[in-house]
Amino acid sequence: MISQFEGYQRTDNRAIFDEMFAQRKRTFHDEKGWDVQVVDGKYEIDSYDRDETVYLIDFDDQGRQVGSIRLLSTIGDHMMRGPFRSMFPDIDFRSPLIWEATRFTVCDPRVQPNGVSTAACEILLAMCRFGLEHGAAQITAVYDAPMSRFYRRCGLHNRIAGKFQTEHHGMIYVGLWDISRDLEARILRATGLETQVESHAA
Repeated sequence: MISQFEGYQRTDNRAIFDEMFAQRKRTFHDEKGWDVQVVDGKYEIDSYDRDETVYLIDFDDQGRQVGSIRLLSTIGDHMMRGPFRSMFPDIDFRSPLIWEATRFTVCDPRVQPNGVSTAACEILLAMCRFGLEHGAAQITAVYDAPMSRFYRRCGLHNRIAGKFQTEHHGMIYVGLWDISRDLEARILRATGLETQVESHAA
């Protein structure tokens, strides 16, 4: 089950936010070895975790948090204009119609028929639906080569706006996804969530 939060709700949902930041620390600092800011030795939090930041957080049937993604409007400060600027100096997204997706993390043993974790599939579907509900034309994200295969398996076929070869993490891409009802339908079909949603409704 996906729940949407905004940064200003952190005080009233401390345990949920703490778990999300802890999952991010384990994923990006401990496992991937990224140079990210760690707070109190256990949370990954940076300057983009602001009051207006949007988070889509997934919970399993037992209420356990199994994944999340962070969404930033490109009208304000976002990572393409910050830490990724030196990699992609010619890319400057700044539009109320474009949102940036970052800090995508999952820790879910459940797997969909496409071989991707259930939480990852549900989060991508929720991201598309967020865009549809809020008038977004596109979602952008920076990702590495293995994520390309992952996105394709979930029905997301993006346009590559830029790429950069890094020393430690291989090729890094900037992708753009057009938000549409067609994309929503492709995600549902590719992930197998279509059948599950229909069964649940029945």
